[in-house]
Amino acid sequence: MALVVATLVAMSPSCASTNALTAPVMTPDGVRFTFMHSEARSVALAGAFNEWSASSRPLSRIRSSGVWTIVVPLPPGEHLFMYVVDGTQWVSPQVAEDYVDDRFGARNGVVVVRPKER
Repeated sequence: MALVVATLVAMSPSCASTNALTAPVMTPDGVRFTFMHSEARSVALAGAFNEWSASSRPLSRIRSSGVWTIVVPLPPGEHLFMYVVDGTQWVSPQVAEDYVDDRFGARNGVVVVRPKER
């Protein structure tokens, strides 16, 4: 993971303001959301799964790289999401499985959690 993040950070422009690194990824513990914003003081994950709270799912910053991440356990289904930078700036993910219009002039990302095979 550290090597992947380091490679992505090295490839990103030094003046990156808001760039998603990857689409959300399933892990054994839930869905990993990764976001890049080198100048953010805070980043949170907002979505239908947390009633669009701009603060209940804060991402953790990986060192001073500007990469932010969180793993969220989500039930099977389609989940809409966006990132909230510094508590006020709602940012559409640049990479997601799909997108839907948020009716406010932006796009919500969609992550699909598939049922676990038995």
